[in-house]
Amino acid sequence: SLTTLATALFGFGAGGVAATLADAPTLVAVIAALALAAVLVVVTRGLLLPYLLKQQDNSHIGRASYHGLLGTVTLTIAAEGWGEVSFVDAEGNRVQAKAVSAQPMVLTTGTTVYIADVDDQYLHVVTVDDAI
Repeated sequence: SLTTLATALFGFGAGGVAATLADAPTLVAVIAALALAAVLVVVTRGLLLPYLLKQQDNSHIGRASYHGLLGTVTLTIAAEGWGEVSFVDAEGNRVQAKAVSAQPMVLTTGTTVYIADVDDQYLHVVTVDDAI
């Protein structure tokens, strides 16, 4: 895999540089480089990678799941700018995210808002009175 190849190349380079800086002969430097590359591949592939992949599989909540939740403005949202809202996601975690509103008024701190839409940068919110 690409991860294994990158780990092996890093280990080979790091081992070679370390042996060269220690004034080792060329053959010893090459052997040290190969040994470090092999050790890093075994450690990364056999021990660390399965845990990292398992952690990635545990990330079920995405930004799209925020749609429809209620939040509270924690940083005032200007009519033509952005602010910040705080809310609890589906797993019970407290989330703070940048938010914008198409409403012509300023949404002050403490205002309850409905998350009407989500894009890659902002949550699009409306006040709860307008959402009903």
